[in-house]
Amino acid sequence: MAEAILQFEDVSLRFEDNLVLDRVNLTVNRGDTFILLGAAGSGKTVLLKLAMSLIQPSSGRIRLLGHDITDLKESELFEIRSEVGILFQEGGLFDSLTIEENVGYPLRNQKRLRAPEEEILTRVTESLEFVELGHTLDKFPSELSGGMRRRVGIARANVTNPKLSLYDSPTAGLDPITAHTIMSLIVKQRDLRKTTTVLATHRYQDGAMAANYQWDEATHDVVRAVPHGQYASLNTSFVVMKEGKIAFLGEQQQLEASRDPYVSQFVLHQPPPRIGPGGDRGHLPA
Repeated sequence: MAEAILQFEDVSLRFEDNLVLDRVNLTVNRGDTFILLGAAGSGKTVLLKLAMSLIQPSSGRIRLLGHDITDLKESELFEIRSEVGILFQEGGLFDSLTIEENVGYPLRNQKRLRAPEEEILTRVTESLEFVELGHTLDKFPSELSGGMRRRVGIARANVTNPKLSLYDSPTAGLDPITAHTIMSLIVKQRDLRKTTTVLATHRYQDGAMAANYQWDEATHDVVRAVPHGQYASLNTSFVVMKEGKIAFLGEQQQLEASRDPYVSQFVLHQPPPRIGPGGDRGHLPA
């Protein structure tokens, strides 16, 4: 049987008179990739915050890695959270810490993960090299570009080798080439580390890439799992949120076939433009 990593059971969230989530039911199994789409304020980021118990639901139950976290105290959540990596919007780095200190922060501040300094440095270096930023250890976030800061955020989210990775708008505000690089690294993390992935995004290209591309060690790049025009089967599901409810849940082919006016507006039916000579990693996925 599939192992449930994250479950929402009739979860609702209300801020005073504002119903933010309305009886959401969702199950993410080990090895799944879930793409969360929806308009601003539809509930995408709220779902990620609830998954980490950063906010509490008004009703319903949430299970994370086999634990019912709905009513747990903050002190009881530390060990469970240590098995989850999260990339916040804009990367969420500490401006006053070096890149090495930022990436090593979970290893130094989560009790279950604490290790000798030499081991932490080794793991931080490996994590930064994984995102091709091994040379930035002594730099500060202000010295890096927006895309590089986002890559550091990915390194920090995954330095603990989490069972579940949560990404909140990882490509927001980035140019197409840099966004493609960020998604390549997320696919790399998913495929090489076998990480269950939930990704909130406003870019349909991000979801299409996760659904159809896989990491190829031979070329050290992402490659299509199936020819253009076909749909791959990479355990990827799409969720479209609308006013706190799930308006759609299914595979990419079903999403693109939807005739619901709200759902279809999040689908890019035409292939995105190719990146010309000198572009990063060839072209964007169709």
